[in-house]
Amino acid sequence: MKAALLVEEFFDKELGGYGGYGLLAREYIAEYIPEDDLELETFLERSKNPKEIILDGKKKVSYIPKPDIFHPFKLKKYLEEKKIDIYLSIECQRIVKEVFKYEKDKKLILWIQDPRPRDDWEKIKSLNGDEYESYLNYYSKNETEINKLLSKLVSEKKLILITQGKYLRDKAKRLYDLPENIQIDFVPNPVRIPEFDIDKKPETNIITFLGRLSNVKRPWIFLEMAKQLPQYEFYVCGVGHEKYQKDYKDIKNIKFFGHINGKEKEEILTKTQILVNTSIHEAIPISFLEALSYGASIISCQNPDDITQMFGKYIGKVSGEGYESVEKFVQAVKKLMENKEILYDNRKKGREYVCEVHSIEKFTQTLRKIITENIKE
Repeated sequence: MKAALLVEEFFDKELGGYGGYGLLAREYIAEYIPEDDLELETFLERSKNPKEIILDGKKKVSYIPKPDIFHPFKLKKYLEEKKIDIYLSIECQRIVKEVFKYEKDKKLILWIQDPRPRDDWEKIKSLNGDEYESYLNYYSKNETEINKLLSKLVSEKKLILITQGKYLRDKAKRLYDLPENIQIDFVPNPVRIPEFDIDKKPETNIITFLGRLSNVKRPWIFLEMAKQLPQYEFYVCGVGHEKYQKDYKDIKNIKFFGHINGKEKEEILTKTQILVNTSIHEAIPISFLEALSYGASIISCQNPDDITQMFGKYIGKVSGEGYESVEKFVQAVKKLMENKEILYDNRKKGREYVCEVHSIEKFTQTLRKIITENIKE
């Protein structure tokens, strides 16, 4: 059996950057899904010079060919030679549309990760960042054709829908114009759960921001919180920190770490008491799951699948630049940090939740089963 993963990045500087979809593709799907009787290859966006690369000693990643005026059926021939049994995509991007021009008899497993109907894009637009430009220049131009493709696959019973978040089902139906009664199964994202004794978590005064420092994440809210809470250390972990490091250089309780991974990330999350998320838009951030696995509480204006409310403080929706919400975030930090009983309860329950719902073993078994059963049908 042979499956192909359709994505447009693979968590690699040379292969499409360091986005969440690329991380999921490289570190989890390509890492854990293949087995003796199930081969998996990753297809990246079309290229004039198609090539195959082996990464991490075993992961086959291929740039699929781009048809041109002299070779209009180059991609069709390439796919015929590959003999793929089924396709898996993370959301429905342009590459899916291009491949399914020719793979008319194949099924698509569409993993809903972060569907953004137009009202979500309007929220993002209010911050005047470059993400809205990407919507205008890329996503919006492909919406109509992608929705036509999915409608065709639905009518032919060749579309299998899964989602990492239960609350994302309605968003996906609106974005992709799907039937209201369509089945969308819950397949949560996996997370590497550390070997970590929750009872020995160190007592610190560390509050952490983990994520890229783009407008949609509104890092300025977190940095303004630090001014009002000098008794706590505020760790900023993410790319794009140079601007904010300059703007907030006089605030002594802020520490900037840039992009973190590996041992450094493990050490920071081990010491983190609260993860603060200030984004105007989120699906279910991997940072939430990572923080919970290390026994941290969450404070956010986003509450995907009630995770924030269950294991921290949900402060309610915050629109625009959100400066008026700083005081709400500040009060939420105080309530948690000054109430050790709640903080300890969140530690144990959050860790248990991640172990039960988001283990790699459960993810692997579930997704493999979906792939193989749909190939055999």
